Amino acid sequence: MARRVRDYSYSELLDRALSKLPVRGGPAKAFKVPKAEVMFVGGRTILLNFKQIVEALNREERVLQQYLVKELGAPAFLNESGQLVFQGRFNVYVLNRLIEIFVNKYVICPTCGSKDTKLLKKGKVFILRCEACGAETSLEAF
Repeated sequence: MARRVRDYSYSELLDRALSKLPVRGGPAKAFKVPKAEVMFVGGRTILLNFKQIVEALNREERVLQQYLVKELGAPAFLNESGQLVFQGRFNVYVLNRLIEIFVNKYVICPTCGSKDTKLLKKGKVFILRCEACGAETSLEAF
């Protein structure tokens, strides 16, 4: 005969409920963003490891490119090797600082500190949705 909910203890019900939840990412790992590797060619700055940075942040290339272009006030394009080429010379410290600001604002969840987030654009605002805690934060678009 099947047992009814009343027949279970609280801890049995809790264990049963937790076993049905999807596993989320596992234990938190240290989040390291690769430092910018820069090369100067004439009056241009080439961000050599742009692709690795984008993959580490789990963001689209276009989003980080738009952010850096806006903050630096200089045009940029992706070359065939996946490197970001800026018109103008920019210090590696400045690029690393801008990437750090981008991570703190558009990658890390302000509620729980997780990096497992998605950046959605709704109209003129960005929504940062955390996959770990489910929080949604609206951010200004750039």
